[in-house]
Amino acid sequence: MITVYTPYLTDRLSYVLDFCFEDKGIDYQVIHNKEEWEKLSIQSINYSNDLVSAVLNWSPQGILFESDIYPSKSLEFDEGDYKLDGVNDPFGVIFFLLTNYTEYYNQDKDQHGRFKSENHPLVKLNQHQEPIVDLLIKEIWCSLGLDYHPIASQYDLAPTFDIDIAWAYKERPLVRAIGGAIKGGKPLHRLQVLSGAKKDPYDTYDQIREIASRLKKTTCFFLLGDYGPFDKNITWDNEAYQTLIKDLQKNVQIGIHPSYASYLNIDQILVEKKRLEIISGEEIKKSRQHFLRLTIPRTYQVLAAAGLKEDYSMGFADQIGFRAGTSFSYAFFDLIDNRKTDLIIHPFAYMDSALKDYLGWDTRQAIKAIEKMRNSIRAVGGTFSFIWHNSSIHNSGEWQGWGDVLKETLNEND
Repeated sequence: MITVYTPYLTDRLSYVLDFCFEDKGIDYQVIHNKEEWEKLSIQSINYSNDLVSAVLNWSPQGILFESDIYPSKSLEFDEGDYKLDGVNDPFGVIFFLLTNYTEYYNQDKDQHGRFKSENHPLVKLNQHQEPIVDLLIKEIWCSLGLDYHPIASQYDLAPTFDIDIAWAYKERPLVRAIGGAIKGGKPLHRLQVLSGAKKDPYDTYDQIREIASRLKKTTCFFLLGDYGPFDKNITWDNEAYQTLIKDLQKNVQIGIHPSYASYLNIDQILVEKKRLEIISGEEIKKSRQHFLRLTIPRTYQVLAAAGLKEDYSMGFADQIGFRAGTSFSYAFFDLIDNRKTDLIIHPFAYMDSALKDYLGWDTRQAIKAIEKMRNSIRAVGGTFSFIWHNSSIHNSGEWQGWGDVLKETLNEND
């Protein structure tokens, strides 16, 4: 049992205590009265400005006792400590990062309406490649004499695949097939695929099935939106595409990949979600934004209103690392309503295109960074989740050699 002395308990403080302790199997008790506190045999954390006995003594910065959002708050890294507005308040820092506090008021977006990673407080401090929140919690546990080994032993891998374009050449309407041939070239290769002489380069589903046979958290997200400039998948009512979804459903967990055009549009999200439910015959609870078009808190509010229970969009589109500072799944806390919600967020550590296209790394650089992140996640017992596409794991063309990067990511024996 962990005991916490504090003037009063808020929803924000409860959220942090839940994530630090209860969600990881440790009960806690909050005490407000000094006399009652002094009678306890275990005095764990003094989270107040009062002078009372405790193993850990922290003066609150104030963020957990507020109900508004203040753009002036800043994260600092000073002599190995993370501070919020200059105050050494681990609980405040954890809340600041888990809630993506900065993203509520920073409106500097990229061309797709996404929060720019360069504005993220951890990126600014060059601390984004470590699960800072998890490391803080592990340090708290060790300071309190708690055994963290059972948590560390829960380390897991969770490969995820976005099916943006099911096939490179197959199952396309004649007009799109002709247009693609003119635009993309490789007429002989296309003809060989369409005649059945060669496999479609995006048909990497046997590889995904093999991965899923070893790693039970493997998840595929299917794009079922209408055709558009950024939504170029096979039409959702295509029989072969529906058969593919049903077949993969036997091996992997599935979720909806809300289209680019559905961004913040609950009606369109509901249409696409319904399409996948009709095809799969099951209620769809998982979601990941196409192009990672995530605006906090609006995207999560819309997804929850559409009946989705879990989101897998928490990560950087143009960087690697930990956008919320953690490798653990957690409940979304809405700062607008100032409350913990039922929507569960599953963060990811990197996306394939961020490595190759945005960062411009070669495979050696990518593998080195992945090894570092994997070791950090393993040390805290988190889940190493990452994004690839069926169109990027064929290990040919522009992705030649990148099969080694995926193989290294999936290495369970290091």
